[in-house]
Amino acid sequence: MVAFHTTFEQSNSTGFHLRILPLQIGGESSSSVSKPMNPRGKPIEQTTAVLVLLGVALFAVTPHVVVRAENPSPFPDPAILQTGDLIWPKKPGAIVPYNSRPGEASTGDRNRWETEKRGYLTELKKKPNPTDEEKRRYSLLQGMTYDQFAGQYLENRQPDAAAPLSTGVGSVGHVGIIQIQNGIPTVVEAMVGFGVRRLTYADWTKQRPGELVWLARLKDLSPEKRVAIADEAASYIGRPYRFWNFNLEDDSGFYCSKLAWLSILKGAGFPPDDQLNPHRVLWFSPKQLMGSHHLQFIVNPGNYGMPIRP
Repeated sequence: MVAFHTTFEQSNSTGFHLRILPLQIGGESSSSVSKPMNPRGKPIEQTTAVLVLLGVALFAVTPHVVVRAENPSPFPDPAILQTGDLIWPKKPGAIVPYNSRPGEASTGDRNRWETEKRGYLTELKKKPNPTDEEKRRYSLLQGMTYDQFAGQYLENRQPDAAAPLSTGVGSVGHVGIIQIQNGIPTVVEAMVGFGVRRLTYADWTKQRPGELVWLARLKDLSPEKRVAIADEAASYIGRPYRFWNFNLEDDSGFYCSKLAWLSILKGAGFPPDDQLNPHRVLWFSPKQLMGSHHLQFIVNPGNYGMPIRP
């Protein structure tokens, strides 16, 4: 009987390859036959040797298929999205400008805010009978810097409070509402330059490469109320973006978290911050919305107001 003796030899081009040599293991006396030896120096039985060697040979000639896993998407799987969910985007380690455009804040964002603030204060000063909220707002905004604004709106920090050392520049300022239409997830949001609009979730994520996303769901709500929240938000599609509008029930214009606040109030029957008074001294921010005890987070990659590193 003839079996085969195998050796592995190194090749500079292909690494290791299998070499099979004929080996006679039957028909001669044991003294004249070189038998395969196991690692302990003992001869391997002929049948076992043949089976082992045939297995090695088959392994060597069988084509190998290597399946490479694709890079997972950083965004929540569309399959887990439900109508009425809330979604916050954030570019790691960067401030998302208050105007809600994807990407990082710039000097232009600071200058724009300062210009808008001066214009708003000029109009507020002309009012003959300002409300108590307006008087307090005028006092706060008059001396407020952009950095203090960023702390209040993007980090939910009081304007006169010092910034915690740990927050760095990891603040953000946008939120949208999920609406499933004919099985396709969409995002309803208020955006500067567009007003209230709706995008498919696929298009929304394409506009935010490299960003992290938080996803939350209002607790203990019926499917009907979740649908009502999204429908309410969608009913304002086409309304203008108005950041300097501090009445949360005024539906003539919206910023992102105001749209979410009013949609939840009308769709679910309660305000997400449990404050029924819509006349606010300052903005209701995306970070404030995130702190609502009515929310359960489905996707939470980290502290929304802290620097995030992927």
